[in-house]
Amino acid sequence: MYPFEQGGLDALCGIYSLVNAERIINGTSAEESQQLFSAIIAFLDKEKGLLASILTEGMLSKHIRAILKEVLMELIPYQKLHFAGTKNPDLSTFWSEVSSFLSDNEKSAVLLGISGVHDHWTVVKEISEQRIRLLDSDNLCHLNRCNCTTSDAKGKRLHILYPAQTYFLKSD
Repeated sequence: MYPFEQGGLDALCGIYSLVNAERIINGTSAEESQQLFSAIIAFLDKEKGLLASILTEGMLSKHIRAILKEVLMELIPYQKLHFAGTKNPDLSTFWSEVSSFLSDNEKSAVLLGISGVHDHWTVVKEISEQRIRLLDSDNLCHLNRCNCTTSDAKGKRLHILYPAQTYFLKSD
């Protein structure tokens, strides 16, 4: 029998992804990140039963949106669901839009919902033609483009990226 590791029984990746995105954007210290983590936990604790369900079941996009609005608006004033209300883009379009946003905006990050191999929230800090580099709470370092899709997982395309749950974030 193997012991559970930290994170094995909780679903805090959404909270960590928000803290990590804020760190990329504002270059905050570890102490400031701890304060932000505490503020997010306090916000979720005030909401009816939200903290318990998020700890065990994870975050939905609506939870991310609420935290961005209520806790992070001053720290990350630009918060956009870039693909909301549009037809799901193919991988090339998605990749190109994320790449353009990150290259055009110095203090920026992309919050990304994924499934397939992982049911997870993570942060894109860089993107090249072949790979997405991540700042991730579960030690994911990168996702290779050849293993990603924006539709159904097929063959070696095991990482499903969710454009409608992708937040473009930056400071003003």
